Amino acid sequence: MFRMLINNDKNTVKAFSVLEAAFSMVITAIVIGLVFVVFTILSERMLDFKKQNQFVADMNRLTYALNKDIFDNEAMAVNEEGIMFTGYSGNKVRYLRNEEYTIREKDGFLDTFQIPMKNFIVDTLQNKSKKVTFQRLRINIDVNKQPMDLRFFKKVYANQLIEKEK
Repeated sequence: MFRMLINNDKNTVKAFSVLEAAFSMVITAIVIGLVFVVFTILSERMLDFKKQNQFVADMNRLTYALNKDIFDNEAMAVNEEGIMFTGYSGNKVRYLRNEEYTIREKDGFLDTFQIPMKNFIVDTLQNKSKKVTFQRLRINIDVNKQPMDLRFFKKVYANQLIEKEK
């Protein structure tokens, strides 16, 4: 099957010379080196992109979780540690604050947001006719060392107001 081509001289075989093999190895090394450099640069850029968008992703997750917990639960209360939501069936959701991050705890599941809450206030608002009442949750956070307020509202229904008066 394999046949060696032999020239007139019986001691020579057609093949690559040492110089040609070395030249091809140098070209291969240059190509592999360039691919490695490009891969390293792209990897660094991807990590920078991830780091820059981490805050935006955490902010989206935090606001979504807060909105969901406000509307899915019956009551919200604030203490020095954080915010507590109590559900209609008695389940609890807690948001605990730290200097560097915020932790959401629900049914033993912890979720960490790299957004520190500076302080938070829950107060009650009414319209001019005093027919509609809302609870307002105001959270102060730092965004790029600039203070920012997040505000969430929860409608308070008549039965809840009557229970508070008792």
